[in-house]
Amino acid sequence: MPPPPPLEELQEEVLLRFPRHEPALLVRAALVCKPWLRLICGPGFRRRFREPHRTPPMLGFVGNIVPSLSGILTDADRPYSCFVPTTAAAFRSPGADLLLCRALDARHGRVLLNCHRRGGGGGVPLPRLQGQGYIVWIAAVLCGRCHHLDCHRGPFLVVYMAYRAPGELIICTYSSDAGTWSDPISTEQPTRHVDMTPSVLVGNALYFGCLASKSLVKYDLESHEMSVDPLPFTYRSWRPVVLDNGLGLATVHESKLCMWKKAGPEVDAGWTENRVIELEALLPSYAFLTPPDVVGFADGIDVIFLMADSVLYTIDTKTYEVKKVFEGKRINCVIPYMSFFIPGTALHGFWFYNNVINEQ
Repeated sequence: MPPPPPLEELQEEVLLRFPRHEPALLVRAALVCKPWLRLICGPGFRRRFREPHRTPPMLGFVGNIVPSLSGILTDADRPYSCFVPTTAAAFRSPGADLLLCRALDARHGRVLLNCHRRGGGGGVPLPRLQGQGYIVWIAAVLCGRCHHLDCHRGPFLVVYMAYRAPGELIICTYSSDAGTWSDPISTEQPTRHVDMTPSVLVGNALYFGCLASKSLVKYDLESHEMSVDPLPFTYRSWRPVVLDNGLGLATVHESKLCMWKKAGPEVDAGWTENRVIELEALLPSYAFLTPPDVVGFADGIDVIFLMADSVLYTIDTKTYEVKKVFEGKRINCVIPYMSFFIPGTALHGFWFYNNVINEQ
């Protein structure tokens, strides 16, 4: 009869089975005794804990608050981003509310912010582009690795997309390894205004939504090529999402949450209606005092953020479970923060400073 495994191995096997979406349980376990603290904080445990789970939990989200339209603005009325935990066990740092900051993206354990204020160093500088000013821009962040299990300290990329009138889109990328921006690539976009939404990552391509022109912009991370995919829709607002590991769209139309899926990766591939969810059966009647909007999407866990009046809900598109996660202020964009959190690791955010706005 083989000897039983060492006690430490048995303890590790138990700890590895803790639920990924309740990080406080591991924190409490690490406080039981010094041997457990060393075990949980070790790099081997962190790696083994992430491997079976693969998809990180959503610890919270960063919301961009819509400023008040009143005549005199106080600090509470100015635009800012706030971090909201989505589980009772999640953390919230004292500096989670960031005045004059706009959340742009969050992916692979990082948060990308645009801060409209003077000073501030250590961030990623805006690219220096030739020609006249760019009217609107958005950016995405992602790591430079392939397994995305422990990306916090590794290299990262920032993909910057901007629109310049009368009809030009440009994209360039920043590498933390090189510390420089790539040469920009451009394409025509026949519209006089583009309102861009945060990107989604499908395979090796980033997709940015251009609301006003009703089109999607695809950027291939391997070939570094850009293409524009017009949409056959006339909806007032929509968001790019990921459906069944493929590119999709989500919008609210006549009190219904409508989701469309692209038939293939090709630019001319068709779109099919993938799912329709009756919101009147899920939300209270007062939620329809103003038209609800899709304001965010959490990839990997199939959760859509819906702003209805001044209340923010999450809707699980698989189970139809609805949760109220925020109220009192109107949010026009939600950036989910998804990451493993284990004692002994740090949560990192990378700041994206807009020097042009800072100098105004």
